[in-house]
Amino acid sequence: MKKALSALLILFSVAASAQQDPYYTHFKDVMQAYNPAAAGHQWGEICISGLTHHQWRDYGDDTKVRGTDATEDVGLTNVAPVTYNLNVNSVFKVGKGDDKFIGAGLTIIDDQIGFTASTGFMANLNFRKKLQGGFSEISGGLGLGSRQWGWENPNFKAKDPGDPNVPLTSASESEFNLNLGLQYKVASLASGKIKNLYAGFSVTNLNSPLYKIPAGLAGSIILRQYVPHYYTVIGADVPMGNFVLEPAILAKYGLLNGAYKPQIDLSATALFSNTFRGGIAYRQWGNSDALSILLGYQRDKIKIGYSYDITLSNIQRVSNGTHEIFVKYCIPITVSEPGNFFRESVRFL
Repeated sequence: MKKALSALLILFSVAASAQQDPYYTHFKDVMQAYNPAAAGHQWGEICISGLTHHQWRDYGDDTKVRGTDATEDVGLTNVAPVTYNLNVNSVFKVGKGDDKFIGAGLTIIDDQIGFTASTGFMANLNFRKKLQGGFSEISGGLGLGSRQWGWENPNFKAKDPGDPNVPLTSASESEFNLNLGLQYKVASLASGKIKNLYAGFSVTNLNSPLYKIPAGLAGSIILRQYVPHYYTVIGADVPMGNFVLEPAILAKYGLLNGAYKPQIDLSATALFSNTFRGGIAYRQWGNSDALSILLGYQRDKIKIGYSYDITLSNIQRVSNGTHEIFVKYCIPITVSEPGNFFRESVRFL
């Protein structure tokens, strides 16, 4: 009982006064989710990716039945956070040249934390400019969308009966959301020793949407405001003979106890024979959060990834780790260039 209550307090602190955006172990594969400048893989393809993130598996809470006796054990209920992410994107050529493009994509994120749930839709659009004859590329993007957030069947016991901060019924609200992002890519550096270098910076929740959710008590309102989150991501491919090393780092600034502190994700995977992938990752936010094992497979236009996060924080006492599955498939599309049009006779123009 005490362990579950302690974990519940941690869960509330994460949901209410900490980072609010979901995190992904495969952060370099779903950059569109937090940087609109990354929407669009390449011209001539439509790419669809999906990700499911099951955090702190089998985290149980024995307070998830409403009642007046806060010491009564009522059985464990799994309230572990779960996130689903879907991205669809493509790239369109602008004009007759090969140096200007438009990247477009749709992102859907469903995030459940305890008895709170949010579903967001984001339309991403970016302008891309090729530089140095296509050797490098810079892009700037805008994300416009909406997020619905609220309570979903909040059947928790209140320590103090009638507490106005404990909701009684399901309730939600939708608010406008705005993201901005930049991205820069270079095909090769250091005489080919570093390839496909990318660097991005983005801001989510730029307009700080404020939610006012009825608690179910007379006139009681619970406020929730999403704060801006700042992302910086850098990664590259390093050919190492029989395999390619794929290091990447993501720094995210989110709110922690009233102050912005960085969450650092380090990822080091290796791609063997352009088919099999394996590696490790490490996440730190205030203290050590997780050590991850990553496995993957790619072939032609399909890419599959799996990761298992070993929890390093105190939550490991009530957590069986975190599972994440990522799948991406790109569909080739035929794009024909306009050609010359001739008629055999001026009578049939």
